[in-house]
Amino acid sequence: MTNRPPCWSEGQKCPNDCAAALLQQQAHNHFNLTGPWSGWRLRGRDLVGPGGERVSPERLRGLLWREAGTDRASSARNRREAAQAARGRQPVKVVVIELADFRVGGVTVG
Repeated sequence: MTNRPPCWSEGQKCPNDCAAALLQQQAHNHFNLTGPWSGWRLRGRDLVGPGGERVSPERLRGLLWREAGTDRASSARNRREAAQAARGRQPVKVVVIELADFRVGGVTVG
């Protein structure tokens, strides 16, 4: 096996739990995360949530890309609205009313 702890000689039985944990971390990329990530763990290429859901690096990259795009769109919208307000314009609100639902003086029109 590769990346064995120095206290664990090739062909020998695992000397202790610490050496076995170090082998899992170094050879198989199995880490249990701590602190604010408590309950999450790395298993090979995937980040695994507390409920067992797996997130691949590609999926995580896509989620972060989408979040960044949403932030950019929100910032652009806020800048546009601020510029309109500075020029004395207010955004126009459009209200659509179905003619069949419109009542004038208690009489339904339509």
